Amino acid sequence: MSLINQVLNQLEQRGAHTAPDQTQIRAVPALPKRDWIKPLALAAGVLLVASAGGWLWKHKAESPGPEAQGSSVSPLAPTVVEQEAEPRTGPAVRLSYELSALPLPESLRESEPQPQPPSSSSRPLVADMAVEPLPVREAPSSPPVITRREAPLPVKQISPLQRADADYRKGLQAQQQGKVPEAMAAYEAALKGNEQHEAARLAMAALLQENGQQAAAERLLQAGLLLKPLRLSYAMALARMQLGREQLGLAVETLQSHLAAADGQADYQAFYAALLQRQERHKEAVTHYEIALQISPRNGVWRVGYAISLQAAGRPEDAKLAYKQALSTGTLSRELTAFVQQRLAGL
Repeated sequence: MSLINQVLNQLEQRGAHTAPDQTQIRAVPALPKRDWIKPLALAAGVLLVASAGGWLWKHKAESPGPEAQGSSVSPLAPTVVEQEAEPRTGPAVRLSYELSALPLPESLRESEPQPQPPSSSSRPLVADMAVEPLPVREAPSSPPVITRREAPLPVKQISPLQRADADYRKGLQAQQQGKVPEAMAAYEAALKGNEQHEAARLAMAALLQENGQQAAAERLLQAGLLLKPLRLSYAMALARMQLGREQLGLAVETLQSHLAAADGQADYQAFYAALLQRQERHKEAVTHYEIALQISPRNGVWRVGYAISLQAAGRPEDAKLAYKQALSTGTLSRELTAFVQQRLAGL
């Protein structure tokens, strides 16, 4: 009740009346108190508290305890928020606010759409693929292959001997193609890498001789004879070159100077015996033919030379036997066979 209404009521009780010509002023009776609002609000509050309490009890029974939830928010937290920040509005708005502050039930959480990872158009989702469990394999005892691949590959080292062989083959190929300068350069490179390369020295000496460089070829072979160990092939090649220049005595000297190292060389002994035979030194020739035939008895040509020196040395029966043995080898040419048959007829 306002202050003005109280004053007017007091005046009316005292009998104060206004003049007849004046407007009569009466106190406005106080409105009856609406005591029904408080019971209604109290009932709504009780209903709201009962509903929230029942829901919380059900949620607490279904949801895991505080130990399983870890750092999750306690269900009592919304009550504190409500006391501090509840809007002063009607029951409906207040109810919606209280429900929004409460945590969602598990049933609603399961029905919420879960965020999907970004999909790629180039590959299917994992959920759409039939994934089989991988077989369990034991760890390999050897290091992984990737370690070997990452390790640097060893650089293949080429020795001077291998390089000399490669240069020699290159020279042979060039010589077969008629490329004399290239062949000469390749043989020279092979000898620089390995001065003991026998095939390269002989091939280069023969190529020099074919191209009219006889002196250079002989010097090349003489330089080879000075190397250690001794190569008897150089002495034989040099003796043939000297014999080709009709230097029979020089050729015999060349072979004789290295004869001590040729005890087990049948071809060297037979060649030396043939040169002695040309010099009419048949007894010496017989000796060296015998050494050669002991090493290689099936050589028919050497048998013929042996028989010739035996016949010239005055040993006709031994010569006749040697001729027959030469024919029995079956290695003689037609011309040499006719020669042997003629000699046998004369014995």
